[in-house]
Amino acid sequence: MPSIETRAVLPADPDTVFAMLRKVEDFPQYTSAVETVTHLGDERYRWQVRVAGVQYQWVVEIVQSEAPQRLAWKSVTGISNTGRYHLSPVKEGTDLRLVIDYTLNSRILDHTVGKLAGPVVRRISAEVLSRVRERLAK
Repeated sequence: MPSIETRAVLPADPDTVFAMLRKVEDFPQYTSAVETVTHLGDERYRWQVRVAGVQYQWVVEIVQSEAPQRLAWKSVTGISNTGRYHLSPVKEGTDLRLVIDYTLNSRILDHTVGKLAGPVVRRISAEVLSRVRERLAK
């Protein structure tokens, strides 16, 4: 399963950062790639994303929510993926590490599509972290 990691130091304490990340429906404000995030009840959310003109949808379930250190999810439909945020206090605020694992259920697809998906997911993750940083700096 390919894995993509992004890391940033954000100018706020872990409680504040965690609270922002926990508002899953707000993610369309952090990147143009995410069109909508719809809360389906309990801990499930439908994501609608557009990348390179192609729309993707999947449903995720939050499987771990330990404020303010860790938030994790897994997909229940669509592209098979899991992800987790790790938050640690640092002098400057919060060290945030995002790890996303995904599989396309084919070693060949994982390898070939992964060459394209990795940079796209990294770009979107960087955009999200940049916009979160901007919002926290206000």
